Amino acid sequence: MMARVSNVDLTTDTQYVDLTGSGKLMIRVSGDNDVRLGFDQYSLDNKPYFTLDAGTTYIFDQPYPFVGQNCFVRADSGTSSIQVMITGGGIE
Repeated sequence: MMARVSNVDLTTDTQYVDLTGSGKLMIRVSGDNDVRLGFDQYSLDNKPYFTLDAGTTYIFDQPYPFVGQNCFVRADSGTSSIQVMITGGGIE
């Protein structure tokens, strides 16, 4: 699988994001607002959710970090955006 890069513009509306892949996962949060990450739509408004801090880059080093997981995101308030890069899986 080749590397994949995507940009996702966020508001306070929940949206699905595909974070599956065979390599490392990198998420960069752009903008002034934090981003909420959850495994279902309900949790983004009611908890539990994981907060991705604005201006921060996260690297998930383990291959397939979210395999079999639905992931939903939204801006904590206002708008924000995330850049997602999933590297290739290397030699299979």
